[in-house]
Amino acid sequence: MRKNRFNEVNSIRSIIQKVTSSKLLGGRLKKVFLSKVWFNVAGRNVSQYTGNIYIKNNTLYLKINSSALKQELSYGKDKIIENFNKEIGTNEIKKIIFI
Repeated sequence: MRKNRFNEVNSIRSIIQKVTSSKLLGGRLKKVFLSKVWFNVAGRNVSQYTGNIYIKNNTLYLKINSSALKQELSYGKDKIIENFNKEIGTNEIKKIIFI
Protein backbone atom coordinates (compact mmCIF):
# COMPACT_ATOMS: atom_id res chain seq x y z
CA MET A 1 0.00 0.00 0.00
CA ARG A 2 1.28 3.46 -0.85
CA LYS A 3 2.03 5.83 2.04
CA ASN A 4 0.81 9.38 2.06
CA ARG A 5 3.73 11.79 1.89
CA PHE A 6 1.86 14.38 3.96
CA ASN A 7 1.23 13.37 7.54
CA GLU A 8 -0.71 16.44 8.57
CA VAL A 9 -3.38 18.57 7.00
CA ASN A 10 -2.52 22.26 6.55
CA SER A 11 -4.78 25.11 5.54
CA ILE A 12 -3.96 27.03 2.40
CA ARG A 13 -3.42 30.16 4.51
CA SER A 14 -0.75 28.44 6.65
CA ILE A 15 1.01 27.14 3.55
CA ILE A 16 1.00 30.61 1.97
CA GLN A 17 2.38 32.09 5.20
CA LYS A 18 5.23 29.58 5.23
CA VAL A 19 6.05 30.32 1.61
CA THR A 20 5.86 34.11 1.96
CA SER A 21 7.96 34.19 5.12
CA SER A 22 10.72 32.23 3.44
CA LYS A 23 14.03 34.02 2.83
CA LEU A 24 14.08 32.49 -0.65
CA LEU A 25 10.91 34.31 -1.64
CA GLY A 26 11.66 36.82 -4.36
CA GLY A 27 10.61 40.45 -4.16
CA ARG A 28 8.20 40.15 -7.08
CA LEU A 29 6.18 37.33 -5.51
CA LYS A 30 5.96 39.19 -2.21
CA LYS A 31 4.73 42.30 -4.05
CA VAL A 32 2.02 40.28 -5.77
CA PHE A 33 1.02 38.72 -2.44
CA LEU A 34 0.81 42.14 -0.73
CA SER A 35 -1.20 43.55 -3.64
CA LYS A 36 -3.67 40.68 -3.41
CA VAL A 37 -4.05 41.09 0.35
CA TRP A 38 -4.55 44.85 -0.06
CA PHE A 39 -7.18 44.18 -2.75
CA ASN A 40 -9.03 41.87 -0.32
CA VAL A 41 -8.84 44.41 2.52
CA ALA A 42 -9.56 47.65 0.66
CA GLY A 43 -11.60 46.54 -2.32
CA ARG A 44 -11.31 47.16 -6.04
CA ASN A 45 -12.03 50.90 -6.05
CA VAL A 46 -9.39 51.80 -3.47
CA SER A 47 -6.80 49.39 -4.85
CA GLN A 48 -7.07 51.07 -8.27
CA TYR A 49 -5.51 54.21 -6.75
CA THR A 50 -2.72 52.29 -5.00
CA GLY A 51 0.81 52.17 -6.39
CA ASN A 52 3.70 50.60 -4.48
CA ILE A 53 3.02 48.43 -1.45
CA TYR A 54 5.79 47.20 0.82
CA ILE A 55 6.51 46.29 4.43
CA LYS A 56 9.56 47.50 6.32
CA ASN A 57 10.12 47.23 10.09
CA ASN A 58 6.50 46.21 10.83
CA THR A 59 5.23 49.24 8.91
CA LEU A 60 3.04 48.97 5.83
CA TYR A 61 3.87 51.60 3.21
CA LEU A 62 1.19 52.37 0.64
CA LYS A 63 1.59 54.74 -2.30
CA ILE A 64 -1.85 56.29 -2.82
CA ASN A 65 -2.29 58.29 -6.04
CA SER A 66 -5.25 60.37 -4.84
CA SER A 67 -4.74 62.95 -2.09
CA ALA A 68 -8.44 62.92 -1.17
CA LEU A 69 -8.42 59.13 -0.82
CA LYS A 70 -5.21 59.29 1.19
CA GLN A 71 -6.90 61.68 3.63
CA GLU A 72 -9.98 59.44 3.92
CA LEU A 73 -7.87 56.34 4.53
CA SER A 74 -5.85 58.08 7.22
CA TYR A 75 -9.00 58.34 9.35
CA GLY A 76 -9.36 54.55 9.46
CA LYS A 77 -5.75 53.45 9.97
CA ASP A 78 -6.51 51.28 13.02
CA LYS A 79 -9.26 49.38 11.23
CA ILE A 80 -7.08 48.92 8.13
CA ILE A 81 -4.23 47.52 10.28
CA GLU A 82 -6.65 45.16 12.02
CA ASN A 83 -8.13 43.90 8.72
CA PHE A 84 -4.72 43.57 7.04
CA ASN A 85 -3.34 41.55 9.96
CA LYS A 86 -6.44 39.36 9.98
CA GLU A 87 -6.04 38.71 6.24
CA ILE A 88 -2.37 37.68 6.50
CA GLY A 89 -2.97 35.76 9.74
CA THR A 90 -0.33 37.49 11.88
CA ASN A 91 0.07 40.71 13.85
CA GLU A 92 3.07 41.80 11.80
CA ILE A 93 1.74 45.24 10.83
CA LYS A 94 1.88 47.81 13.61
CA LYS A 95 1.74 51.05 11.61
CA ILE A 96 0.64 52.34 8.18
CA ILE A 97 2.20 55.19 6.26
CA PHE A 98 0.47 56.57 3.18
CA ILE A 99 2.96 57.97 0.69
